[in-house]
Amino acid sequence: NKVSIDQIGNYNITQVTQISNDNIITVNANGNNNSITTEQTGSKTAIISVSSDNNIVNLSQKDNGNDYASIVLTGGNKSVNLTQSGSAGHSADVTLSGQPVNLTLTQSGSTQQNYSINFNCATAGGCSAIQVQQGN
Repeated sequence: NKVSIDQIGNYNITQVTQISNDNIITVNANGNNNSITTEQTGSKTAIISVSSDNNIVNLSQKDNGNDYASIVLTGGNKSVNLTQSGSAGHSADVTLSGQPVNLTLTQSGSTQQNYSINFNCATAGGCSAIQVQQGN
């Protein structure tokens, strides 16, 4: 299964559930209220890019390992909840710019876990918390 979604402007809401092997989701959302919720099982890849406005991304990848997520949020209020579970093969690349930010990244399952978080915080008082939990 492969799903590609482009949303431009206004009240963007995307909900995708994929259950099988070799699932690929690509979502591009530009502007306004942005909310993206995806759940994948089997071998999975999610590439999500959101620019501006209220940004919320909830991504859940479960079972069978081979999980890859790339999330880029530029501008807006941001909130990312990324959960990868199952039997290893976890990898996540998250890029955030602008603020506020609220990121929770959880990777579980039998060992291998890689992540990269790039965040540009330009506030003198600091930016909101980023939480990462790996392992069982």
